[in-house]
Amino acid sequence: MFTDIVGYTALMQKDEDVAMRVRTRHREVFESLHKIHNGEIIQYYGDGTLSVFKSAIEAANCAIEIQKLLQEGDPVPVRIGLHMGDIVYSETEVYGDGVNFASRIESMSVAGGILLSEKLNDELKNHPTIATKSLGHFELKNIAKPVEVFAVCNEGIKVPQVQELKGKQKVAYKTIAVLPFTNMSTSAENEYFSDGITEEIINALAKIKNLKVTSRTSSFFSRIKRFPSNK
Repeated sequence: MFTDIVGYTALMQKDEDVAMRVRTRHREVFESLHKIHNGEIIQYYGDGTLSVFKSAIEAANCAIEIQKLLQEGDPVPVRIGLHMGDIVYSETEVYGDGVNFASRIESMSVAGGILLSEKLNDELKNHPTIATKSLGHFELKNIAKPVEVFAVCNEGIKVPQVQELKGKQKVAYKTIAVLPFTNMSTSAENEYFSDGITEEIINALAKIKNLKVTSRTSSFFSRIKRFPSNK
């Protein structure tokens, strides 16, 4: 679990006393709920935290209770990212792909929200008390491939709109292939007519945004391979 307080730096500049009270309450809530859910706070990063849990269920339940409790009274605007992966301990720091992944997901979120990696979401599927939804695929800094990000959508938890997220969304392109028309007549001259219709359809579809159309060469290759017309 990776977390931070949204707007904390600006709050420190505006009113240090209020900022310190916010951080104190933040730590009190975190420490009490981590004990309840068998979590361990590995490191504090100023206004943020890195912690680990024995199970995905305990991590998600702890995150939900943290958000709900911090919204009572004077709200503490916290965003949370959850991922399941390996971490490495050294004498001075904790690092690894698991830490990096959780950090990137957390930084995408909004105050009051809980975002999950696909790997952690898989562990929560069909759980009766934890509801999640996919927000789409995103490109994250220092992560090789686009990743699917999920949000906890239990009552009282902020579910961000896609446009609110800070990651770069990866557009999922749909692909279509246009197979050439077959000349069913006895006249070979009509072959040019059927090919012309095929090319017009390919050109028209190529103008549609977010639709990938296979090339003319690939389409007409199907004729050479003699694919059945009903495939």
